[in-house]
Amino acid sequence: MAKLNYIALGAAGLSAFSVFLPWVEASTSASFGGYSSSYSTGGISGIATGLGVFGLMAALAGGYMAFKNIKFAFIAGAINLLNGLAYMFGWFGAKAGSSISSDFGGGYAKSSVDPQIGLYLFVLSSLIFVIFTLKNLKGEKTL
Repeated sequence: MAKLNYIALGAAGLSAFSVFLPWVEASTSASFGGYSSSYSTGGISGIATGLGVFGLMAALAGGYMAFKNIKFAFIAGAINLLNGLAYMFGWFGAKAGSSISSDFGGGYAKSSVDPQIGLYLFVLSSLIFVIFTLKNLKGEKTL
């Protein structure tokens, strides 16, 4: 029986946990004629964004494959890594870290979406999962 890859299992668990943490925070502010207002959603979890559900399934599948020492377990981590980076950099439309503002006739409006700790943790743990599953795969070939 092959030795368990505890770091990959931990990284898969951390990826699964991070989808329940805040991924983004959306906020708006406006001012006109001496009045001003602002609103912030607080943190929006990965599950609420929709991409977190997909990330959770891939993290659980990757954890199972790492536990069973399946050769292509790194693919689940790579999918999650691309999923997180795509959301962070706006490859599919939604972009964390974007801001829009406008001035007109003495009024001002601003809207922003800022990445939060859950998204960073998701990307980092997915990267660690990929590295250690590939390292484990390479180690098996040399034995």
